[in-house]
Amino acid sequence: MVDEMSIQNKSILIIDDDPSILRALAKVLRGEGASVICAEWAGDAIDILTHRQARIDLVITDLQMPLMTGMTVVYAVHQIFPAMSVIVLTAVGNPELRAACLREGAAAFLEKPLDTPQLLATLESVLGTPPAIATPLSQTSKPRGAATNTFHTK
Repeated sequence: MVDEMSIQNKSILIIDDDPSILRALAKVLRGEGASVICAEWAGDAIDILTHRQARIDLVITDLQMPLMTGMTVVYAVHQIFPAMSVIVLTAVGNPELRAACLREGAAAFLEKPLDTPQLLATLESVLGTPPAIATPLSQTSKPRGAATNTFHTK
């Protein structure tokens, strides 16, 4: 079971050019007690990070977006806030891409469609671990018998 205290009262910025993914992720995270800020454009998200007065605890970004990729978001976020954790999402993942994102500093790499228990377990791991040693999802195991709710874009 996910320790809701690690997600509850956290502020999470989600970046995805697909509004249905933004809505689905926001609904799940708000249901867990997180404060959620959504951005459809990576540039808007960077502006939010640099100009927002309140803290943001975590960034979740899509990998493939127009104008700025998720990999660029990871780099840009770490230029502004070196210790901030960034989780990368993608619909087209492969081991080389996963490795590249993690090398660039992503705290975790998740493939769409997302499984709710997997997402929450990853968030708990990332939020409960200092960013420099956050465990990549590839090194975590899914709890046995966990529900398999997924997010679909269509």
